[in-house]
Amino acid sequence: MTYQTRDSGIDAVGDIAWGTHFCQFYRTKEDLAETLVPYFEAGLRANESCLWVTSERLEADMAEDLMISAMPEFKQYLSSGQMQILPISDWYTPGQVFSADDVLQGWVDKEAASKNRGLSGLRLTGDTFWVERSGWNDFMDYENKVNHAFRRYNLVALCTYCMDKCSAEDVIDVCCHHQFAIARRQGNWELLESSSLKIAKENLHQLNIELESRVDARTVELNNALKARDEFLAMLGHELRNPLAPIRNATEIIRSLTPANSPLSAPTAILDRQVGHMTRLVADLLDVGRITQGQISLDRKVVSLSDVLEQALELSRPLIDQRGHSLSVSLPSRHVKISGDASRLAQVFGNLLHNAAKYTPDGGKVSIGAEVDGDFATVTVRDTGAGIPAEMLGSIFDLFTQLPRSLARSDGGLGIGLTLVKRITEMHGGAVLAHSDGVGTGSTFSVRLRLVERMPSDQSSAAALSVNKSVASRRVVVIDDNHDANQTLAMLLQIAGHDVSSAFDGPEGLELIGALQPEVVVLDIGLPGLDGYEVARRLRADQRTRGAYVIALTGYGQETDVAQAREAGFDAHLLKPARVDDLLRLIASLSRNLLH
Repeated sequence: MTYQTRDSGIDAVGDIAWGTHFCQFYRTKEDLAETLVPYFEAGLRANESCLWVTSERLEADMAEDLMISAMPEFKQYLSSGQMQILPISDWYTPGQVFSADDVLQGWVDKEAASKNRGLSGLRLTGDTFWVERSGWNDFMDYENKVNHAFRRYNLVALCTYCMDKCSAEDVIDVCCHHQFAIARRQGNWELLESSSLKIAKENLHQLNIELESRVDARTVELNNALKARDEFLAMLGHELRNPLAPIRNATEIIRSLTPANSPLSAPTAILDRQVGHMTRLVADLLDVGRITQGQISLDRKVVSLSDVLEQALELSRPLIDQRGHSLSVSLPSRHVKISGDASRLAQVFGNLLHNAAKYTPDGGKVSIGAEVDGDFATVTVRDTGAGIPAEMLGSIFDLFTQLPRSLARSDGGLGIGLTLVKRITEMHGGAVLAHSDGVGTGSTFSVRLRLVERMPSDQSSAAALSVNKSVASRRVVVIDDNHDANQTLAMLLQIAGHDVSSAFDGPEGLELIGALQPEVVVLDIGLPGLDGYEVARRLRADQRTRGAYVIALTGYGQETDVAQAREAGFDAHLLKPARVDDLLRLIASLSRNLLH
């Protein structure tokens, strides 16, 4: 039975649920007409099958005339069989014999037939004027059976009792065997409920009040928790990004000062890539909401698929070696090119390799290979590990989905890795498939990407530094309380040909800017003494310094942080650890109002 409320059509009753079994005490046929006509009209309009069993108090012909007066189209319901009006003898006492079990089964069979016809259920009424005193107890037993049986079906039943034939004891009997009753009092229909029903309704009302109070309190708790989470994530991002900034700056310094054929070139490039991947990992951790909403941005370029796979192998090789796996690699020609974000694609294949290593018992086999078929390349990652249960194959890419911990050893993750794989692949116009024959049989993941024909030349970061040496030298003040980040950034800007001075807190920075009148200020937000926002506001308020080009270089990167920087007067906003190329391009162009 479906638990849906129905319009009873009777104002005193209101909405009722399937399984409702109630009664009406009446005196005249007008009383019956006043309730039963709207009762059945509501049922017909709600696509219910309706059955009216009449007595001599209001016979079938009169019932039909009353329904036609209320519903001019009523004969259509009769001709279609949705509505039936029957005399007592055709339903309750065929052959002059009343069988409680046969009548009850008749209601149930008719409910099933109604649903088979596409109707929602059965609405019925039966008048009890025919019940004799000698059969009263048997009929009350029948009503008791109905009261319990109807709760399981799409049935609504209204039993009508004439007050001229009911004693006070009879009224009590009837009320005991129905969920509630209606009777006329001072000209109005009123609801009569048993004490147990009243108590239940009062308890339900009280429970609703308590539930609403608990929901309100829980909502406040959740909102506070979300606010605390956002504040924590913002601080976490700042604290994680800050140490990455001097590492990246130091890497850029080493690369810019190292000859191309130096033994330091290769490890410097590795260090740079790993800082980049770490930066992306931090960003993904902080932006789970963005990930689920498909708001990851791509830096698309034409790249070599082989180069991307090598980056992915570099990311995952430590774990593969640690587990003692044998690794089989089949890379495509470097002429096989794709259009995409190299770092994001390396993240895709790195995640797949990482999972293969993590979910394969020590000493297993992991392989990655690429095949070209026409305009597409398919990269396949295989392992001999735990495999994927058949029931999980359909949801393995869902956010926060993880294999059972018994299969995953002690290496649980956040359950976002494969979600990222799928989302990033699809953002590149590709597709990813998972296959496994079951637990203990290993897994295969295949990523299909479209190819492009050629790869345009790309300037390296070192080239960018050399190019920027030829631009005009600027007076630059760097303000950052992280001494390593401050000093390495100052060294990079000096290598690029700029005149750089440093300060390590807000008041010292304002004093230095007032004395030097710099063209460019690179300003952290989280500063002691005065924060970066206040420093920017004071620079804009001072006639001597309002023309400076102010760049926010900070670990605070949420939308609210960028908006606050814009309001404070910053010209540009870079998130730590920023690439020096991006900073140098800003300084070279002094492009105003990048935040507007």
